[in-house]
Amino acid sequence: MRVLLVNPPAHPAIRGILPPRVEFSRGAFPPLGILYLAAALRRAVPDTVVQAIDAPTSGESAQEIARYAGKGSFDLVGISVMTFTLLGAVETAAEIMRLRRRIPVVAGGPHAHLYPAETLQLGLFDWVLRGEAEDTFPELVRRIMAKEELKGLAGLGEAPCSELIFKLDELPFPARDLLPVESYYSVLSGLRPITTMMSSRGCPFHCVFCDRPHLGKHFRSRSAKNVVDEMEECAGLGVREIVFYDDNLTHQRDRVREMAELILERKLPLDWDARARVGDLDAETYQLCARAGLKRIHFGVETGDPDLLRLLRKGITHKQARQAFEESRAAGIETLAYFMIGIPGETEGTLSRTLQFARELEPDYIHFSILIPFPGTPVYAMGQERGIIKGDPWRDFARDPRPDFEPPLWIENLSAQELRAALGKLYRRFYLRPGYLLRRTARLRSLHQLRANLRMGLSILGLRS
Repeated sequence: MRVLLVNPPAHPAIRGILPPRVEFSRGAFPPLGILYLAAALRRAVPDTVVQAIDAPTSGESAQEIARYAGKGSFDLVGISVMTFTLLGAVETAAEIMRLRRRIPVVAGGPHAHLYPAETLQLGLFDWVLRGEAEDTFPELVRRIMAKEELKGLAGLGEAPCSELIFKLDELPFPARDLLPVESYYSVLSGLRPITTMMSSRGCPFHCVFCDRPHLGKHFRSRSAKNVVDEMEECAGLGVREIVFYDDNLTHQRDRVREMAELILERKLPLDWDARARVGDLDAETYQLCARAGLKRIHFGVETGDPDLLRLLRKGITHKQARQAFEESRAAGIETLAYFMIGIPGETEGTLSRTLQFARELEPDYIHFSILIPFPGTPVYAMGQERGIIKGDPWRDFARDPRPDFEPPLWIENLSAQELRAALGKLYRRFYLRPGYLLRRTARLRSLHQLRANLRMGLSILGLRS
């Protein structure tokens, strides 16, 4: 059996949380979801032939993907569906449906997980598979090959999902050989190629804006050895930097220390980049990780206003943020701070406090975005209850995906237009400071990084006020 797994085109895309110019400049990152499924399928059903397409990176259109599926005589196409790529996924499935030889299509991913009935009602997908699918997708393929009944398969359509996967060490590493490793890069890195990794799944915290429903709220981690084994495999593929995509790599301090010690022990020639929570690590651990190649750490600070921070149920303090930035900077680690605007209760005053705190922390990079109440999040339910969000716009979009769809925002004290103007203004007022520009120029490590920073800088200059 021949199976094609697709990360669909990102265009047409609905309006995102970042200014389009900034979004375009971020880089290119491999789609781990379909690569995990490909590896699981290879191991569980070894007589299948699996291929993958990453359209946002390769630039392939829906029509080109469909033609490739037809010419390649594939027996099944799996499409990863996120809400922001729903339009591209729908267009790809529609083009496949137009082929002379009908190829069944299965949808998976966060959007399909949340809206299985609506996804099926579009009439373009034969099946929807929900939840973590490293076990259930190979079983779906096996049953199709054996012409067995599909009814009763966990996570199929609206059926209950299977148990979360807790023994993550038993999963095969993503099948990175299916895509050109050299195509992936990050605007923040002077090295190329990069890849992404997940050392854990789930998050135990309860931020009101969190939108990872398919991974659950149970934190599950891989062993330090298993993680470093995968890093070593990546180094063998020519990868020079790894970007950890965990919601929070640092939740278990001892595991982070063990990872760093193993990296040093094996002398891995890799830099790495991690998302972390302020307050998790101490100065000694930052120093250890820096020696082991940690070049960049991302912290979610979210807002400079203490009252809004409590409303977000983030469970951190500004004092912890100050300490985390100071200690990581002292260790020589670059820092990136995430902030959001458009939080319930946001005003011109809270926006000013956010900019002031961002400057006080003095991160190397900043990431401002507008809070979007995503489906399934507490802030979305809160907005519906208070009448800030009318009806159920995300479900309406799932039923009728239209290119002119506008994601709901928390419009209370500031209009959507004012929030978007404020977003551009925040980027400019943080980045376009002479002192900041001089420091960044002095730290550039390669011609590639210089070019990437120039592109980002031009994007910021082009942001409208």
